[in-house]
Amino acid sequence: MGRAGHAGSYFQLCSRLAAGAALAALTFSLAACQTEPAGGPLTLEVEESSAVKALQTINSAGLKCWIRSGDRRFRDLRMVPELDTRVGRPRLLIVRSNKQQGLPLLVIEASGSPATISTYGPLASTRTGARINTDIMRWSSGDSSC
Repeated sequence: MGRAGHAGSYFQLCSRLAAGAALAALTFSLAACQTEPAGGPLTLEVEESSAVKALQTINSAGLKCWIRSGDRRFRDLRMVPELDTRVGRPRLLIVRSNKQQGLPLLVIEASGSPATISTYGPLASTRTGARINTDIMRWSSGDSSC
């Protein structure tokens, strides 16, 4: 292949790289336009000195704002409080309403003084998990609004 063949191959390669970079930039900018952040596990230290009290606040607000609100994201879910525990940490379990004895979709757990709240489970990495984390942060700061 002569020099002209190399130049053409080089030009095609550069064009493909530029197109790939443009596509990646477009994908990134579209992802940045999402109205809700992606979820993930949460670890949050709060002002409350009691882990149980911190979870009681979340339980009360969660029942009102998630479970009883009619929000479609929570329609098939139930919250099971495990606050009176002598072994292990107090926690709230988010489970499917038709499988309350099954594995939880999300665990909201608290420990220590001041209390540290953690969330984990398969629901944590979803948009619903992001909503839950946002609500927990708001409620833990004293704002009880939905």
